[in-house]
Amino acid sequence: MDAGESIDIDAPEVKGKGAKPRKRTPATPIRKDNKRSLNLRIDEESYERLAVHALRRKTTISALVEGFARENLREFSIHRNAGAKGE
Repeated sequence: MDAGESIDIDAPEVKGKGAKPRKRTPATPIRKDNKRSLNLRIDEESYERLAVHALRRKTTISALVEGFARENLREFSIHRNAGAKGE
């Protein structure tokens, strides 16, 4: 600061903005029909095959994939051991 500059003693103190708390985005709500959305990337040939199968079965690709998952993926269960945390 140069000696010639004046300082305003009555000026309000400038405070830096503190970090704002982050707003949590709410979890994607489950629809009334108990379904959730999924963004899936597959190659062009697989997509075409899914589309043809869905068309032939008079259903949607989503319903077709849901059926594949239900029929071909086994169910896993996860057990949490509260006592293992402190070991």
